[in-house]
Amino acid sequence: MDYKYYDDFIVGETHKTDDVEVTKQEILEFGQKYDPLPFHIDEEAAAKTPFNGVIASGLQTFALSQKQVVDSFFRESHLLGSVGFDEAEFPNPVRPGDILSTTLEILEKRPSKSNPSRGLVTIMRKVVNQHDSVVLRVTNNVLVERQ
Repeated sequence: MDYKYYDDFIVGETHKTDDVEVTKQEILEFGQKYDPLPFHIDEEAAAKTPFNGVIASGLQTFALSQKQVVDSFFRESHLLGSVGFDEAEFPNPVRPGDILSTTLEILEKRPSKSNPSRGLVTIMRKVVNQHDSVVLRVTNNVLVERQ
């Protein structure tokens, strides 16, 4: 397998991950453990909210997407780590049975000012459900090794 270095990232390039299905059980378990708001953990209470049912935590949506991104993209690169995320938004809820797909787009890149052996790559992450509704959009800045 050829691992991607900084110079291999092309501005405008896109990459789509494999899909992942979100189950009600996963939503309830994640909510209980990490984000115990009523609309993440209690079907009866969630039915009385504007969501009209249980929805996934935004943190869970992010985590599911991260796993797909690592497995199909970052693992095949000389990634040194993330330096941050910007402008995260969750415009639509994730519901039980949704099938999520993540697309990455390379927005920009620049050599590191402090270390010439690495560069900064800015990536837009967009996650959509099976209806093509955006459920997560976030910009990620990552450090990648240069050759």
